[in-house]
Amino acid sequence: MRPLLITVGSRGDVQPYLALAVGLLDAGHRPILAAPRRFAPLAAARGVEFVPLNDEMLALQDKLQGQGVRVAITAARSVKPMLRRLLDDEAGLTALGADVVVYHPKSLGGPYVAEKLGVPALAGLLLPLYLPTAAFASPLLPVRVPRVLNRPSWRVSSAVEGPYRGMIRAWRAGELGLHDGFRSVADLVEAGGVLHAWSPHLLPAPADWPADARPTGFWTLPADDWTPPERLARFLDDGDPPIYVGFGSSFSGDPEALTATVLEAVRLSGRRAVLATGWGALRAGAEPDGVLVIEEAPHEWLLPRVAMAVHHGGIGTVAAALRAGVPQVVRPFLGDQPFWAGRLHHLGVAPAPVPGRRLTPVALASAIEAAAALAPAAHVLAAKARAEGGIATAVTRISNAV
Repeated sequence: MRPLLITVGSRGDVQPYLALAVGLLDAGHRPILAAPRRFAPLAAARGVEFVPLNDEMLALQDKLQGQGVRVAITAARSVKPMLRRLLDDEAGLTALGADVVVYHPKSLGGPYVAEKLGVPALAGLLLPLYLPTAAFASPLLPVRVPRVLNRPSWRVSSAVEGPYRGMIRAWRAGELGLHDGFRSVADLVEAGGVLHAWSPHLLPAPADWPADARPTGFWTLPADDWTPPERLARFLDDGDPPIYVGFGSSFSGDPEALTATVLEAVRLSGRRAVLATGWGALRAGAEPDGVLVIEEAPHEWLLPRVAMAVHHGGIGTVAAALRAGVPQVVRPFLGDQPFWAGRLHHLGVAPAPVPGRRLTPVALASAIEAAAALAPAAHVLAAKARAEGGIATAVTRISNAV
């Protein structure tokens, strides 16, 4: 089988697809991973065939960090041309041939590449996005709604795609030669063909979803032989397991203030901490006693070695912390992060989330202390999550779709 996997976005969007590609490779298939070009070394290290896609959007995000609202508004004018160049790269994928396409919705063109090839298409979703349910509102909704509005709230996913629909339609006709029968990604997913790549222990399928929409389990990249820098290894060995604090690709707008809040909360808690600066939510600076500042480290390696994880609620970090068996404290920023924070609190492995408007040193220190008492529940949930075969389940479903 020759599966084509298409994903776009940050490392959190790419790494699960790389994990799936490794699983397909191990099962004897010949996967191709198409992703932003900056992730080529990750694929090469795992022996996965890789096709680079335009990554101007990631470069733009890097450039805009800390530049202010006015600069961001000006830069927004260049987004559509960038997305069109991304779609043109995806049109080139049709020359490769494939038996099935698994695509991230951020790719915009994934299902239409499959349509051109005449092969099945499966949306690989890292969060609930397109299948409506009455059980809960769309995770993208920024406010809570009455339960009666849960199912209608799922229209927000179509609204997100809406501004680009005309461009996608024109590209589909002009570059792929597909002039009739256009359907949105939301319509295509509702019609069938989805892989939900999270643990059913984190979020089980609602009763009103079809059987083939049941979550597969996380798509987790097998641990490699990563060697930590000497200063990180020494810090971990020199005392009790520290707190991990990292906000991934989130950006706070005032990294100095957020860093100061975190450091004071760590001091108040009386614990040690490793701070990962990531894409800029935290700012490197002086290291107080008992604190180590790093840029990043593989979550699958680091989180099993810490006492708890304080993070933004991105599903990649949620999955890694859940599998590591550590309690979590979530300061959500945007998108689906408040949704996952609520799920973790509901499951008893995290205290109530601490949104930005309530984030003070005292509030964060209190959340850290509350999280420490949840370690037994985190250990129980981790054992269940580690027993899942998310990638094996996904490989089987992909094979059955061909």
